[in-house]
Amino acid sequence: MSFSVQTVGALRAARRWARERDEARGYSISYKRIALAFLAEFVVIGTSLYGAWMFSQMYGSGNDTAKHMMMLAPISYALIEFCRVPLALSTRTQRSLVIKALAAIGVVAAMGVTVKSMSQLGEIMFRPRLFEVVKKHELLIDAQNSHASLIKRIEDADAAVEQLSQELTYGEKHLSEATAAVAGLPPPNCQKLWVITRQNRRVQTTKCTVDTRTEAMKKNLEQASTTRDAVKVRLGSAQKDRAALKRDEIDRKLSEAQVAHKDAVFHSQLHSFTAMAFAKDPTQVTDGEIAWFLRIFVFAPAVFVSLASTFLAITAVEKIEPKEPEPSLVEIDEGAGAYILEPFAQQVIREATEAAEHAAATAIGKAARHESRPELKVVGES
Repeated sequence: MSFSVQTVGALRAARRWARERDEARGYSISYKRIALAFLAEFVVIGTSLYGAWMFSQMYGSGNDTAKHMMMLAPISYALIEFCRVPLALSTRTQRSLVIKALAAIGVVAAMGVTVKSMSQLGEIMFRPRLFEVVKKHELLIDAQNSHASLIKRIEDADAAVEQLSQELTYGEKHLSEATAAVAGLPPPNCQKLWVITRQNRRVQTTKCTVDTRTEAMKKNLEQASTTRDAVKVRLGSAQKDRAALKRDEIDRKLSEAQVAHKDAVFHSQLHSFTAMAFAKDPTQVTDGEIAWFLRIFVFAPAVFVSLASTFLAITAVEKIEPKEPEPSLVEIDEGAGAYILEPFAQQVIREATEAAEHAAATAIGKAARHESRPELKVVGES
């Protein structure tokens, strides 16, 4: 790539003009830093608007009007954010302290907008993994509740079986006692008696005397047998219900939910960083700890981003010392000039006169000596 003499000359002239301009205004600007600051602003604005657009797509519920309404503020924020670099430059280039103060206030306000936009982007960055963690955590809670419910049902079924077993044992014991009591009753006392019938006939019969406790004991035996049979039926039903309560399936689902939740947590950077900050296992961090760390991990970088282009713009301006003006001719009053310069002029004139007189006398002397010796001329001619 070659440049003509005119191009090189134009570039040198432009550089000389820029240098003279900077020296005249007392500062110079690094346009590379300004370009980098504006590039950072364009990236921040672009990503903020894109994040706001995705946010509206996600939460606009398919309503175009709602989506457009959600995009109004981000567009305004982007315009305010674009003003931050010029305002930062004004804090260095303006001469008025009032204008500098107003520019500084504008920079702070624009930085607040940047912090808000970047905080939203930082939160959006972690949201998909947080969604996954929350979803898996809900499934884990459901599995834990189902597991706890089954354990409670099993405990209740075991308690019912145990109680009915004890009731059956008591019923068996009561039935055995009632049977033994009935078996232990004395046999009926039977006697042969002669009686006269209505036909005045004399007939022999047998009269038995039974123990008065027999009837009550028989009823007690029947009741004990009925109770024992009912308890046996209830115990069989309870044992059947208990046998139907299997823990294998619910334990498997709980284990799968725990593994899925742990895997989601391990893939969440926010949980990992929070666990490192609090020296905990990632699955043990609480929602409050995550929210606390999220404020730092998202808000602080947003502040740093807002400061980066601002500092670039501020440091792009460098104060320089103005060039000293070249000395110019000093005008002197005529009277003062005559008073100051007349002695020098007289001295110069006097020295020039003396030199001229001396030169004239020397010339006259030489001419006279030459005329006083004519014989030399005659001899030379002969």
